[in-house]
Amino acid sequence: MNLKNKRILIICGVVVIVIAIIILICCNIGVEKIENNVVENEIIPEEEISDEQLRETTINLYFVNENNEIAEEIRKVDSKILLNNPYSEVMNLLLSGPKSDNLKSVIPENVRVNSIQKSGECLIIDFSKEFIENQVDDVEIHGLVISQIVDTMTQFTEINAIKILIEGEQNQCFKNGNISFEQLFTKED
Repeated sequence: MNLKNKRILIICGVVVIVIAIIILICCNIGVEKIENNVVENEIIPEEEISDEQLRETTINLYFVNENNEIAEEIRKVDSKILLNNPYSEVMNLLLSGPKSDNLKSVIPENVRVNSIQKSGECLIIDFSKEFIENQVDDVEIHGLVISQIVDTMTQFTEINAIKILIEGEQNQCFKNGNISFEQLFTKED
């Protein structure tokens, strides 16, 4: 080999060694940061999450929109209140009405829940007499009332049907007799 080729070979070798050293230094700096628990771009929350926020869960309440269609309103509630009797708590939230201005409840006012019991996959809800006495005489509204209740209560995975009683009796119906409470109501109804 001549002298010129030896110099080129030596220069190329030196360049390769310098590049290898630079790569090792860069990789070693990253390893040192990881070993020293140095974290770049750390996100610091502005406030701590409270115990109440950790317990929050969402439930869907169903109301009627301006087009007389069932629409859901999502509410955040403290899961602690759902521990004792979740069905009663959710039904009370439904009876209290929507928080949104563009939704309304077609369940008559002053309706009380006498009792709620779970029997297998069926939820038996005993309403006060105001449920039928204060109801308007409109078949479409009657269907919406049932849908509000059924859609809200069947969000519980263990509930597939709703049985409605009025003052403990199942042989009741709305004023025009179009919907009888002797049947079970399911989400498909």
